[in-house]
Amino acid sequence: MTPFVLKRPHTHAGMAYQAGDRIDVEATTADWLIAHGVAAPDAVPPKADPESADLKPDLPRSQRKEPKP
Repeated sequence: MTPFVLKRPHTHAGMAYQAGDRIDVEATTADWLIAHGVAAPDAVPPKADPESADLKPDLPRSQRKEPKP
């Protein structure tokens, strides 16, 4: 899937979107959207959702392994 920003209103997969909305589409759909001036590649990647990401919490400084000088 490729993230895109819509330049004008568009209906995709039965859902109506407005200009400025971000959508993820397949490569062939992306080509069509660009060719028809409907969308542009999303230059800003979406922020990671910390609840869905498998990230470990930052450890307190005393538990970090710091390189010795």
